[in-house]
Amino acid sequence: MKTLSTLLVAGLFILVNTTFAQYNNPRGYDVINATGTITLDGNMNEPAWSQVPNILVFGPGAPANTVNVSVTGGVMVKLDSLKGYDTTHTMMKIIKQGMNLYIGFQSTDKHVCRFGDSWEGDGLFMKIKNAAGVDKEFKLYFNAAGVNPNIVYEATDPSHGAGAAIKGSNTIVNDTTQIDNGYSAELLIKLDMLGYTVNTKRVDVMMNIFDPDFYHNGMGAWGPGGTFHKTWWGSEWGPAMRTLNFLDDPQSLTVLTATTPITVDGNLNEIDWTRNYDHLVFGPFAPGTAYAKTVTGGVLVKGNGFQDTTWTYLRAIKSGTNLYIGFWSTDRSVCKFGDSWEGDGLFMKIKNSANVDKEFKLYWNASGANPDIVYEATDPSHGAGAAVRRQGTIVNDTTQTDYGYQAELLIKLDMLGFTANTQSVQVMMNIFDPDGYHAGVGAWGPSGEYHKTWWGSEWGSSFRTLTLSAVTTPVELTSFNAATVNGNVVLKWTTATETNNRGFEVQRSTNNKEFVSVGFINGAGTTTESRSYEFVDSRVQAGNAYQYRLRQLDFDGAESFSQVIELNEVAPLDYDLAQNYPNPFNPSTTIKFAVPVKSSVTLTLYNTLGQEIRSIATGQFEAGTHTFNLDASELSTGVYVYTISAQGADGRQFFSAKKMNLMK
Repeated sequence: MKTLSTLLVAGLFILVNTTFAQYNNPRGYDVINATGTITLDGNMNEPAWSQVPNILVFGPGAPANTVNVSVTGGVMVKLDSLKGYDTTHTMMKIIKQGMNLYIGFQSTDKHVCRFGDSWEGDGLFMKIKNAAGVDKEFKLYFNAAGVNPNIVYEATDPSHGAGAAIKGSNTIVNDTTQIDNGYSAELLIKLDMLGYTVNTKRVDVMMNIFDPDFYHNGMGAWGPGGTFHKTWWGSEWGPAMRTLNFLDDPQSLTVLTATTPITVDGNLNEIDWTRNYDHLVFGPFAPGTAYAKTVTGGVLVKGNGFQDTTWTYLRAIKSGTNLYIGFWSTDRSVCKFGDSWEGDGLFMKIKNSANVDKEFKLYWNASGANPDIVYEATDPSHGAGAAVRRQGTIVNDTTQTDYGYQAELLIKLDMLGFTANTQSVQVMMNIFDPDGYHAGVGAWGPSGEYHKTWWGSEWGSSFRTLTLSAVTTPVELTSFNAATVNGNVVLKWTTATETNNRGFEVQRSTNNKEFVSVGFINGAGTTTESRSYEFVDSRVQAGNAYQYRLRQLDFDGAESFSQVIELNEVAPLDYDLAQNYPNPFNPSTTIKFAVPVKSSVTLTLYNTLGQEIRSIATGQFEAGTHTFNLDASELSTGVYVYTISAQGADGRQFFSAKKMNLMK
């Protein structure tokens, strides 16, 4: 016959396993940028902590909802059946300021203590991968012996962080004569000490909250009395990790002036949409780049560990008093959020000249099979909207994989009381992204997931600035190459279009740091036609390596710089196609090839079915190494093949092919 204690233990473990099965287990967490000073004292009382939209909740039976997200799982390490089941939990928030990562956690623990005479104790054990992919440990926990000790900070490299904690009122550590009132703790990790830079967009971590109970000073870990539960995000000790996504959250975005008329049709095929300038990218795991800025925050409204790897690019341009917002989505399941009013697309607010919020929506919120996008606004006559489904996309249908959409929203600023001289407007933008809903499915039933990401705030408690500029969209440089010819360096570059372009100052360096001007080539002013340019640098010495860049100047004094290209000291002796770098990549990569003599070259990208995707480069190339940048923002994740076919002036022929891996 089983004893009463045995039955209690069995019953508790059944309950624990059921609880674990209901954990949200998010694959990532969006880390916002902190504003104001953060003091590492354990209080978590700075305003930045209150701005965090999502909370990770650790503990059995943790109170999970759309804000409080429970983690991966846990285990009852040791159970005293007479003490009962632990109903306390720990709430964790994560913020970033510069290169400092702050992890704050608050526990409702009623028995703060060390795990007997073990090394573990109430608090956090975590690992973070450094820039080289090596796991580094950080611990902030009450693992000291004695009566009422302070929290202990430990790390693989202690100088790479710090920690502090505040005990709650009535909390006495390692004491069982009273009921404790939890604790609050803050851990600092110095990301630059781990090899990361200001451009780092994400890091991998695992986190484990230890929670022993009913241990007083001097007790053994495994003797009678005492319980020990732990809950983790990712895994207990590794190797499974989760991702912290660092959001750029720019406070403002410059809106440039269009050079050609814009038609609101959803095609986004005007030249101004295609040029390189700052824009926003929405979605969990969104690929921030030098131009694409990740936004403020987001939330998994509905889902259980769903990892959505799609995203939405959003650009803004203006013409007169018309503000145009274009957005491209890679969504694999375009749909309405069940029977709710929300659906894939944009919800935004803009303050009019009287500081009153006005709503604009452009989203797939209609019912039925494959409906069109819906435009709605507080005052519908103040704007317009249109969208185009990409080939293969069927809205509100789950029988196939969609290929996203693109949409265009017009806001008439003069109807909002603004003039042509208005310098800025205040907005908040929210991209809705439900997935897995077909026509007739309820929003909150067993099917479907729903994530949203916003710039500013979810519904309008905080706004960001669109700075309206008279500067037009920039010159589009499509290629820039260098080669050695008869002891000289020949530079060639091509533009797709030009606006207000005075010309190009050619700059040279021998150390890739200090650049000097070696010449100037006049530009074409304003043109929508492709133009080619050439400059010969005869003041070079054999055997030296040189770096070149272009300083593009507008007639109004505005300037921009090209990428730097490097020329080796000798021309190549043979043909070569190098492996693209980086590889895997997202969303852009560099391809280099070498030709020993002047050659006719075709550089082409294919999918694995042998279908041509695009021509990367074609034409006559001088002897030397040539570099091209491939932007695959509009392509899907997968393996692609790039080939080179070359015919030299001396009759030699060359063909080579290599694979590249696009991972979004």
